[in-house]
Amino acid sequence: MTSGYPPQCPTVRRGDQAIGFCPSPNGCYVRAWWAHNGNPLGAYPTVELAVSAALAALGSDDPTRDDGDDPAEIAREATRIETALREVDWFALGW
Repeated sequence: MTSGYPPQCPTVRRGDQAIGFCPSPNGCYVRAWWAHNGNPLGAYPTVELAVSAALAALGSDDPTRDDGDDPAEIAREATRIETALREVDWFALGW
C-alpha cells in the first residue's frame, strides 16, 4: 500500500514505522500522515507541533518510552523537516 503523497515528502521514522509531512494546499498548516498508507495523523499550525504529534504517535507502541519526547529531539526534527519542506517545489508537483 502506498501513501499517495509525493516521495519528496520528508518523514520521521522509528523502527519500521514512519510519518510523513507536507504542506496543506493553502499553505496554512502542516499535514502529518502515516507513510505506509496515507492515513492522516492530523493537521498542525506549525512544524514543531506536527513533529511533536508524530513522535508521540510513533512512540505510543513502545512500552519503554515515557509520555514525553525530548524537546531537543523535537527541535532537531522540526528544523530538518522544515528545511526539507522548503526545498520541494510543491507547485511543480501540482500540490
